[in-house]
Order: sequence, then C-alpha cells, then structure tokens
Amino acid sequence: METIADFTQLIEAMRSELGHQVIAVKRLAVTFAEGDVQLIRHDQVARLRILKSRVMEEVENIKRIESAAQIGSTKGALLGGGAVFTLGSLFATVIGRKDAFNIGARMAGAVLSGKVPFGTVLIAVGKEGLPEDVKVVPVSRLARESSRSESAVVANFKNNGYLPMNPVIFTKVLDRVERGILDGSFSLPIKTDKLTKQIPEGC
Repeated sequence: METIADFTQLIEAMRSELGHQVIAVKRLAVTFAEGDVQLIRHDQVARLRILKSRVMEEVENIKRIESAAQIGSTKGALLGGGAVFTLGSLFATVIGRKDAFNIGARMAGAVLSGKVPFGTVLIAVGKEGLPEDVKVVPVSRLARESSRSESAVVANFKNNGYLPMNPVIFTKVLDRVERGILDGSFSLPIKTDKLTKQIPEGC
C-alpha cells in the first residue's frame, strides 16, 4: 500500500519532469523563433536580389537603346555637317569670297560640335525606399527630350526626394544592405537616409 510519502515523492518526480519539459519547450520556441528570423532575413535578401536583377536588366536595355540613338544621331550630324559645308562653301564662292572653303568648314564644324547627351542612366530610390520605390532613370534621354542638361534632370529628381545613384554604386549599396539584413542591422523597407550612409566614400 502506497503511503503519503510515496505520493509526495511521485509528485516531486512529476514536477521535476514537468520542469524539464517546460525548459525543453522554451528552448524549442527559441529555436523556432531564430529559424523564423533567418527565414525572414533570407526572404528579404532574395527580394533585393530579384530587384537588382530587374533593375540591371532595365539599365542594360536603356543603354542599348541609347547606343543605337547615338549612332543614328552621329550619322545625321555627319550628313548635316556635309550638307552645311557644301552649301556654305558654294554660297561663299558665289559672293566672291576667296576663303569659301574655310567658311564652309567653320559652318560644318558648328553643326558637328553640337553636344547632345547620350548613355547616362541612373537608379533613383524614392521616399518609400527599398525595395518598392526604385526607378531606372534614362537621364540622357530625358535631357534631350526636355532640352535641359543632364545635371538639371538629376537635380530635379533630387528636389523631388529621390536618391540618384549610378548602376555601379547602386549594386555596391545593395551588397552592403544584403549583408546588413543577414546580420540583423537592417530590415526592409529601407529609407533613403539609411541608404545614403551605405554609399562608399569617394563615390
């Protein structure tokens, strides 16, 4: 027949076992929580890598279009310069100028020296930050279309709260952000004030 002492001993054993189970459950919960954190971090890094791939593909497409536009513009300028040279020389000859060749050359040079921007592409991060508020900006094309300088186009984006970066700097910043996400110092979304601090010195 079991005594009160036996029951007490059984209760203590059960209490001890329950304590061990509680500790095990807490450890398991910590493990699951850490696993969840790692999954979230890796998911955020994956989102950034998809963004980087999409942005760089868009940059390359714009550069190809810009290259074709520049070739077309150069051909047009050469044809236009040749026509201006011929007409200028003929006109100078008709009016009796002995330096007709030089006049034609100066007129053609004025046409050929017209500076038109091509090829500049930037990535602009807006107020909402990474990864949602990112634009690829064809700076040269916008400058040509609006008859403004490239610096004026960039200044306009800055004035509207965008952080513009060239593609090389953008990829370096994303690499730093990825490392920051993995070590827990960053989490998406990331605003432009934090991104500015990730731009390498001298860039």
